[in-house]
Amino acid sequence: MKKSKIIIYISLIILILAILFLNYLLSDRDVIKGYFKSETYRDKYGFQHYLEYYKYYYKKEKDKEFDMQYNKVNNKDIDEIKLYYNDFKERMEKQNRLEEFDFDISSIDENDYFILYDRSNRDFGDYYAKFYYYTLHFYDTSSHILYVLYSS
Repeated sequence: MKKSKIIIYISLIILILAILFLNYLLSDRDVIKGYFKSETYRDKYGFQHYLEYYKYYYKKEKDKEFDMQYNKVNNKDIDEIKLYYNDFKERMEKQNRLEEFDFDISSIDENDYFILYDRSNRDFGDYYAKFYYYTLHFYDTSSHILYVLYSS
C-alpha cells in the first residue's frame, strides 16, 4: 500500500512539473504579466503559414513596465510598424478574417512601445523575405492594450 502511494505522489509531481515546463515553453515572454483581459484570434486552418492575433488589456499603471522592457516608438518606427500592420491586415483580408482584426493604425504615436522580431533581423541572409515570419508586439498607451501580430 505504501509503495503504491509513493508511486502516485511521484507521478503527480512529474505531471505537475511537466505542465509547468510546457506552460513556460509555450508562453510569450514578451507579454507582460498583469493583464486583466485577453482575446485570442487564431488561424483555424493554418499549419505551416498562419496568422495569430492577440490583445491584452492592462491598467494604466502597467505603462512603466512597457517602458522598461519594450522599445519606445519614434517617428521612424511609426512607418515601419505601419508596414507590418498593412501586411498583416492584407493577409487577414485574404483569409476573410477582417472582422477579428481591429488594430487601429491611426493610434500609433511616439508615446507607444513595441518589440519587433522578424527573420530579416537575424543572420539568415536574404533567404527570408522581410514579411515572411514576424511577430510584432505593440503597446498602445492611449488604450492600454498590447496587440500581438504573429505571422508565420
